[in-house]
Amino acid sequence: MPPLIPRAAALSQPWCHSCSTAPSLLRAFSTTRYTLKYGPESPKFIEVPQPLQSRPPPKRRIKGILPVPREIFARRRPTSLTPEYFAKVTPEPSAPGRNAELSGEQGEFVAWKRRMAAARRRNLREGLRGLYHRKKQTDRTVAARSAFKTAERQRLLHEPEREDVRLTSPSVHPSLLQFQKGSLPDPNRAQHIAEKVAAVQAKQTEKAEERKDHLHSLYMHARDFITTEEQLNEAIERIFVTHPWEFVDGDEGENIWNTGVPESVATMLSKAAVMEKGSVSQHEGIAVLTDRRVKRIAEELTGGKMDSPKPRR
Repeated sequence: MPPLIPRAAALSQPWCHSCSTAPSLLRAFSTTRYTLKYGPESPKFIEVPQPLQSRPPPKRRIKGILPVPREIFARRRPTSLTPEYFAKVTPEPSAPGRNAELSGEQGEFVAWKRRMAAARRRNLREGLRGLYHRKKQTDRTVAARSAFKTAERQRLLHEPEREDVRLTSPSVHPSLLQFQKGSLPDPNRAQHIAEKVAAVQAKQTEKAEERKDHLHSLYMHARDFITTEEQLNEAIERIFVTHPWEFVDGDEGENIWNTGVPESVATMLSKAAVMEKGSVSQHEGIAVLTDRRVKRIAEELTGGKMDSPKPRR
């Protein structure tokens, strides 16, 4: 084994020809960072001043997802760590078993299994007591924190305005302040409410009467509804006759050639609203107007709809 070279001698001796011939770079004694140790590709090659305030530590990234903890003491059922509860959760062996009389290695194995079962029962009972105690303590802490936050919020809401805020706040008219805080005072509020209630009741009564009127009109018109095949055949035989221009039983019949074109929806609406002012309505006979007025008077007296009279010729 060759002899070791002393450290001072090894540092003083040049290792290559270029190193021995290159000029020595001497650095002055200073606390300034030596930037030549970073290459041009390094982001630290150009020194950027850092702020005096320390940056917050980076948030540690925890990989993976923790499972949701099991709710041991559910709220939907009462929890009481009583001996009966422990007897159901960790039952004791009911009988010694068939292997109770074994000896030797088998007996030692059976005894070891019994000791392990007893240890599991004991650990489960102690664990349940500890978890229950921790749950109660956590519930008390959460309730105390919630009560403190609620009391603090109520205190801040009802806290009087500070003097500096009152003196520096802009001037606002008291009426605007009252409007911002809530509704304006109304000395006749009870009377206005009674009037609104009466108006609503009158509107509901009017709607109920209109609904009854429509129901009665439907009942009156339901007598002419065609619901069976016999009624359909009878209506066809009555309307589609061989000689429509002839009279049927002293009447002109229900054929369209005799009764004319049926009224349109616009015509019926205009008659109901008394908005039609055409030449036909102006020259309408007095008998038609009289029949219409009599029919309306009869409906008002009887409280229901009546059949429309047949037009006079």
